Amino acid sequence: MLTYIAGTQLSPAAKRHALARYVHRFTGTHKPAWARQPRPDGTLYPVQFTDDSDWLAHTRFAVTKAGNLDNRASYCESNPTWPANPELRQPAA
Repeated sequence: MLTYIAGTQLSPAAKRHALARYVHRFTGTHKPAWARQPRPDGTLYPVQFTDDSDWLAHTRFAVTKAGNLDNRASYCESNPTWPANPELRQPAA
């Protein structure tokens, strides 16, 4: 069973590792390749997090007992804050 913690609880080294490992996050300071292309309807994708600190605060990571990122997990669990689109913060119907 994997243990998950918020990115804010990671050590500084683990935070740097998470930022290097999870390159598909879309923040105001990190825009991955997929977010640079328009959506099928021609609009741009909305920014999911204000910056990398916001992403870490709203993302949970699998960790080992020592608190390091667990390499058995290839994903993290994020809850976007949609800084420029508050209407997207509403729960799905």
